[in-house]
Amino acid sequence: MEGSPVQINDSREPPYKFITLIVVVVLAVIFTLVYIQFRGGFTPKTRLTMIASRAGLVMDPGSKVTYNGVEIGRVGSIAETVRDG
Repeated sequence: MEGSPVQINDSREPPYKFITLIVVVVLAVIFTLVYIQFRGGFTPKTRLTMIASRAGLVMDPGSKVTYNGVEIGRVGSIAETVRDG
C-alpha cells in the first residue's frame, strides 16, 4: 500500500498589498474631507447684501465680516449697484 496523497498547502503571505491599498484609500478620504472642511465646504452660507451711502468702507473680498465684534463670515464678492433716483 502506497502512502495516501497528502495535500500540502502553499505557504500564504499576509495580505500586505491589500492592507496597504485600504490604508491609502482611507487616508485619501480623510485628507479630502479635512481639506473640504478647511475650505468651508460643509459650512452653510447665506447671501447678504450691504448698501452703503458713502464710499470708503473697507470691504475687500475675503475680509472678515463682524457683527458687534463677533466674526460672522467673510466677504465673498463686491459689486457696484446703480441708483435709480
